[in-house]
Amino acid sequence: MFCPDCGAENSRGQKYCTRCGTNLIAIDRARDILSEMSTSAPVPQFDTSNVLKIVALITLFGFLFVTIGAAILYKIDRHGPIPIMFALSGFGALVLICRYLLRLISPAAMSGVKQSSMPPSYAPRTTNRALNEPSSSYNSVIEEPTQQIEGERRAR
Repeated sequence: MFCPDCGAENSRGQKYCTRCGTNLIAIDRARDILSEMSTSAPVPQFDTSNVLKIVALITLFGFLFVTIGAAILYKIDRHGPIPIMFALSGFGALVLICRYLLRLISPAAMSGVKQSSMPPSYAPRTTNRALNEPSSSYNSVIEEPTQQIEGERRAR
């Protein structure tokens, strides 16, 4: 095993680098985790029709329960904010749950949805120069003062 800091060769069972003292156990464990992540099975995609059915059921029953609960609370406390807060938080929770469930559907499985309505995954990049022009050198803000200081040092 080679040390990532200094490049010294160490035996596999060593805990620390013999040259710089870097913790090799942590680096070895990180490499194991990375190899496990790269060989792990991909996340299974859910069937579109089943997810849509579940979202429809949750929406229907959630709407009924929140509406009935808010009506019951309104009969108990007509002038208080509790029924309104219950209804708003219930409907907000329904929206969040349905959004989460709809994200389980892969975009490739949504064949009935127009692709043009979805936002593009990338924005086209434009440049202010033609492809056949040579690339101009980049000067940072502090490069000119640095060059002046270096010129003054050389002149001394």
